[in-house]
Amino acid sequence: MNRPTSALSALSAAEKATVLDELLNARPDLRELAETRAAQLMSTEDRATVAVAVTDALLGLDIMELNSRAGYHPGRGYVHAVEAAGEILDEALEPFMRDVERRAALGMTSAATELAMGILLGLYECRDGGSETLLEHSPDFAVERAAQMVAQCAKLRIALPREELLDLLPEWDGIVD
Repeated sequence: MNRPTSALSALSAAEKATVLDELLNARPDLRELAETRAAQLMSTEDRATVAVAVTDALLGLDIMELNSRAGYHPGRGYVHAVEAAGEILDEALEPFMRDVERRAALGMTSAATELAMGILLGLYECRDGGSETLLEHSPDFAVERAAQMVAQCAKLRIALPREELLDLLPEWDGIVD
């Protein structure tokens, strides 16, 4: 016997957002409850989970995308494989970096710190690149973006635990200072 599937559970994330917006417009009394739950979700972060997500995002990119990005492009000129790989990798890392800014702007510094630490750990896992990955074509990507993350945290007044970073990222002691 086939069990009917819930329409709500079948919705995409964008469709669920539409339903939530419509519910909150129709029932303003639910706004405070939704706001509380949203704050709870955003105020916690697990650095190990973030590190795995960053590593997967960077190592899981299709190296074949270089074919469409590197080489000569009319109006732009020649794009070296290193530059193209960096652009693709940046696009994968950007949502994580923006999330740190978003949480810091909301005053969720603990979550922003954990998120930043997870990003740094994920980048550290990708420091050696590996063959047949985009990181092979952009060997300095991980350390450069880690330094960028540390600088961004300083700008956002997110205090990263220096001693812990030195223990977790021993080959990158220069970016921690």
